[in-house]
Amino acid sequence: MKNADSEGYRSRPLHQPYKPHRPIHREEAEKERRVSPQPIGEKCNPLCPLFTCTRNALFVINKPIKGRVLKVAQCRLTGGDCISGECQYASCRLNSLLPDGKCAKALEKKFSRPSDDEIFKEMMKVEEYDISDFK
Repeated sequence: MKNADSEGYRSRPLHQPYKPHRPIHREEAEKERRVSPQPIGEKCNPLCPLFTCTRNALFVINKPIKGRVLKVAQCRLTGGDCISGECQYASCRLNSLLPDGKCAKALEKKFSRPSDDEIFKEMMKVEEYDISDFK
């Protein structure tokens, strides 16, 4: 019987040599932490990275629909498609899920903040009125 040192056999290390992890730069770490909501219109999307199921019943599958493969959120409790914000176990990591199933972040984007010039113009219009006009 041949041992590991003789010809024909190669000795193999019991464990792999240590490979240090590549250092993560600040920009890369911030990109990983920055996750934005992905609503569908105003409604909450179960495929959003911030959407969670408190019962851990949510899973995503690739489903062929009309010749295309799409990602679909499924529920283990019902065995069907996830109903997203309408479910009692639906939650959002940013707490932006409203009771009617809408995403508060989507509504926030819908309403834009007026610029300082617009606010100044509105103030000038109000100042032009005389108090006697309202009596």
